[in-house]
Amino acid sequence: MHKCFHGYDVEVGILELSQSESHHLCNVVRARIGSSVTVLNGKGFHAYGTLTVADGKCAQIRIESIGKFEHPTHPVTLLQAVLKNSNNDYIVREATAIGVAEIIFFETQNTECKLRGKIDNKLLRWKQTAIEACKQSGNPFLPKISYFEKLESINLLSFGLKLFGGLKENAQRIKNVLLFHPSKSNICIAIGPEGDFSPSEYAYLTQNDFIECRLTRHNVLRSETAAIYALSILDQLTNF
Repeated sequence: MHKCFHGYDVEVGILELSQSESHHLCNVVRARIGSSVTVLNGKGFHAYGTLTVADGKCAQIRIESIGKFEHPTHPVTLLQAVLKNSNNDYIVREATAIGVAEIIFFETQNTECKLRGKIDNKLLRWKQTAIEACKQSGNPFLPKISYFEKLESINLLSFGLKLFGGLKENAQRIKNVLLFHPSKSNICIAIGPEGDFSPSEYAYLTQNDFIECRLTRHNVLRSETAAIYALSILDQLTNF
């Protein structure tokens, strides 16, 4: 079944897609009249219908039924230090497929790739990457994506359980932390840049009730690997 995206409310009846979605559905994946189509709106709804107009500029779908998905019990937010080049895109794509609720990018003292002055284009790119990941994976919820110039600018008060990836030998395991905080619904995890968090950033996280977690026993993971690894652990332990 083909998938497409329509970021608004969907009702039973005829739905006309945007030009970009029409082009992708008809010219890229080559859906034809009569093809079954699932329409995602990023807000928890899947609409099911049949392609009635296969036009690359204004395709139309006859919506026949609509299904609603419940939000995860423990939504997870990723606080991600900005990385080099396409690594940020990779994180958005894979984190969306896993089902992260929100991705907040920020710059650190050791960040090598500065985005100031270029962030509007980056946010548009990341949103489109997330949309494509929703269509590929079937995730009914489009994550919110934002950017801050520094960690200290992020409002941390809304999170019930705050974790960050660290390298200290005495750092806790995520599984053990969750055993002692089973009722925390809103979870966030902060992942540092290629050069790790600075000592002052370690102190800031600790002062704001973040719990340091070591993701592997001995190995040191690349930042983008650590982010997806941590999100996978949290999804397995909280939402299954």
